[in-house]
Amino acid sequence: MGRNDGYNTFPTRVREEILDRDRYQCQVCGRLGPERGGNIDLEAHHMQEDPDLVDRDHPDNGTTMCIPCHHLVTHRMTVDDLPFDLDGVAAEVNLLYKDIEILTYLYEHGPATTSEIREVTSGAARTSIIERLWTLMSVDRKVDSLDEPLIDKDLDTDEWGYPSDIGRTVRCRIPESEEEMMDRLRDELLRRLLDAGVSRSTVALFFGRSRRATFYISKRAGALRIPFDDDEHPNMVMDSDEFDEVVDQLVRLFQESTA
Repeated sequence: MGRNDGYNTFPTRVREEILDRDRYQCQVCGRLGPERGGNIDLEAHHMQEDPDLVDRDHPDNGTTMCIPCHHLVTHRMTVDDLPFDLDGVAAEVNLLYKDIEILTYLYEHGPATTSEIREVTSGAARTSIIERLWTLMSVDRKVDSLDEPLIDKDLDTDEWGYPSDIGRTVRCRIPESEEEMMDRLRDELLRRLLDAGVSRSTVALFFGRSRRATFYISKRAGALRIPFDDDEHPNMVMDSDEFDEVVDQLVRLFQESTA
């Protein structure tokens, strides 16, 4: 995968100078080394590797990290590590290192549950992983060259995978219960208001959700997509034009209230 499996260390004297300057504290997570009563081993990390840009082993090019943080930062994957070409997508969408890990794992191992995916990603919380999964599932909204999502979710197995590996997708599905349908419409409304430029704090207050929760909800709504064109379904309470009008009215209302 093109990962770097080892560290190019600073000379011992420079390493000690960097750790002493940073008061033996990891500059990423804040944990302390034994010199200050902590129990975590510390290392000096090169911030810039290009010798044409900086004196590589100068103390100013170093920062203190604990071993777990140093490993995480040094071994992060990039789009170049993927076993397939995503350069066109990467140019239009900000793919995070967690996205690369997820895409690589699903490519090599096939469909997997959220828990299985979380186990192979770099120390990410479950909510964070689910957000990235929803994001990858909605990339085709932003990239014109894609006619399907990067990943999909199986309705029957609850597993994530590449579209060709998925049986029945959860996307563009009208829920069977009216309650779930209303939840989906509410989520889509939240997403549309954010996309229209309404402030996240205002949207969070309007829907009675935390500001943090609006990130997750908007990503999920973008991935699932409500099929407004299926207006024959008994649970489809409004068509696309009617929903657009609701969005426009609320956007105008919020704009007037902040004018």
